[in-house]
Amino acid sequence: MINNFLVRSYFNYGGYLFRLFPGLMSFLLPRTLVVEASNMCMLKCPACATIRPSYKRQRGVMPFATFKLLIDQIDWKVNRINFSYSGEPLVNPDIFKMVKYAGERGISTIIETNGMLLDDRIHDLLESGLTKLNIAFDGVSQDVISKYRVGLDYNKSINGIRRLIREKAERHIGLPEVHLQFIVMKHNQDYMQEAIDLANSLGADFIDFKSMILSGGSGLSKETKEALASKYLPDSDKFSRYERGRNGWRLKKGRQGFCNHPLSDAVIMLNGDVTVCTMDVDGNLSVGNIFKAPLRKIWKSKQYAKRRRDILFRDLAECKECCLLPSDFKTVRTNTGFK
Repeated sequence: MINNFLVRSYFNYGGYLFRLFPGLMSFLLPRTLVVEASNMCMLKCPACATIRPSYKRQRGVMPFATFKLLIDQIDWKVNRINFSYSGEPLVNPDIFKMVKYAGERGISTIIETNGMLLDDRIHDLLESGLTKLNIAFDGVSQDVISKYRVGLDYNKSINGIRRLIREKAERHIGLPEVHLQFIVMKHNQDYMQEAIDLANSLGADFIDFKSMILSGGSGLSKETKEALASKYLPDSDKFSRYERGRNGWRLKKGRQGFCNHPLSDAVIMLNGDVTVCTMDVDGNLSVGNIFKAPLRKIWKSKQYAKRRRDILFRDLAECKECCLLPSDFKTVRTNTGFK
């Protein structure tokens, strides 16, 4: 209870100091890098911004040379790299070469995947030293999961998870930590305990229950947002970021607290562009490119400082759709059950 209060207080009130003294933020070098391994995906999830006609960035993968340049620029302590941003990371043929290169520098690594290519890349994955793997797991049958993960082959994904965990055990290695990620929606909200039971039977380490976000980083028309909300938002208020207002669905009051990402995270797109937020899927908020200046210099630039200030005061359109409080996330260790 006390810890939860402290966390909520941090997110609700932690921004006041930095609003008063925004220059303080540039002294805190990023401890997390979000690296766009790919902006391509074989799925057509309805709320994903990358499938919309308004998405204009060229499709592709980050070359290993670009990633190496980034890592070789790092002359401070970086704790982790998350290789998940706007696409499916396993599409990148060099993804595990990148993971291994980061590991050699003592940096923890995270991949979020839809699982479709997992079975084909297990050997490389286990050899890479990946720290944590999050696998989309929004249902316990093809019928349920297809209602949102359009194009996902449920059996292929499950077989990949099962084989990964089996080979991990056979090698007697503890990593990667395997998380199954369950976004709670209207069509799957009654299958949460079954999902835990299946996670137990597969041997996953954790299952993470998350609330859905409608925008995916790109502004939606009112009509599109209302349609997505009606179809996918769960009946359970516990796992909904939204409430219905006079003019339609909106983020719940009090859920837009202090965003700490401008203090701790740098986002690097596949072409080397640096942006200030993972909600910026179109790259409109880019503040530099690592081929033109090292990340340290970009981080300390006046342009980056201005964007941080915009985020602190929620002046950006992306901020109006974002809600990152920890109450929207529940992790369950397997063999414990859902409470």
